[in-house]
Amino acid sequence: MLEYSFLIRALAAASLSSLSLALFSPFVTLRRISYMGEALSHIAFAGIALAILAGWNMQFTAMLVVVGVSLAISWLSRRQRLEEANAITIFLSVSMAIGIILISLNKGYTFDLASYLFGNVLLANSTDLWLLGAAAVVNLIFILGFYKELFYYSYNPELARFYRLHAGLVNRLFMILLAVNIVINVRAAGIILVSAQLILPAAAAFNLVDRLDRALVFCVVFSLLASFGGFALSWLLNLPTGASVVVLEFVMFLLSLLPRAFRRDGC
Repeated sequence: MLEYSFLIRALAAASLSSLSLALFSPFVTLRRISYMGEALSHIAFAGIALAILAGWNMQFTAMLVVVGVSLAISWLSRRQRLEEANAITIFLSVSMAIGIILISLNKGYTFDLASYLFGNVLLANSTDLWLLGAAAVVNLIFILGFYKELFYYSYNPELARFYRLHAGLVNRLFMILLAVNIVINVRAAGIILVSAQLILPAAAAFNLVDRLDRALVFCVVFSLLASFGGFALSWLLNLPTGASVVVLEFVMFLLSLLPRAFRRDGC
């Protein structure tokens, strides 16, 4: 009975992680900030290192650091006319350097790099499930409430400002939620899976559909299928869960290219 409970909790964590990130995947892709998601997941390393050294709550500290850095990047690129890609690279490099220094100061701590990169959904507890579930619900409410603003800002930010759709405020809220989601998901999913789930579902979806609302549905379906399939493969074949999910999402992306190839050949 305990074994089944353990499996159900792990599967629920994998599914909720996939769902919460899939909801943001189309917007990350359309706005061409996929590198932002990857950078923020690495920037979380500095927050984790600070929490370990100071003895603070790891997730809360990492969340404060990542949210602060995401807002700093947005401010620098908007007010100081620094290219967003350059600002992200600067903060990514500095955060990783600071994280390494902080980890080195804690002589009694051995950092588990594999767990940080790939996560370990099998270690998810009840708190993780509540946080992942809350993230998915908040993401859905945010998208439904600001769908028009997100739509215009993703396709044409200038038009969003022309229609006075509070694009700046919605963009800041989006960046904050993206940062929070990354921190919440890093523990269960790891950096590599978080980055993949922010890019691959939308990349596959937009190969099949050209409407944002349909792409959102496809992203959720692809992510959940990859999550269930990756979990099954990891359990049956004793493979890493996160890596299995990433590989399945990549396979789905390759399959999504086939209809486009057939249409091109037909023409």
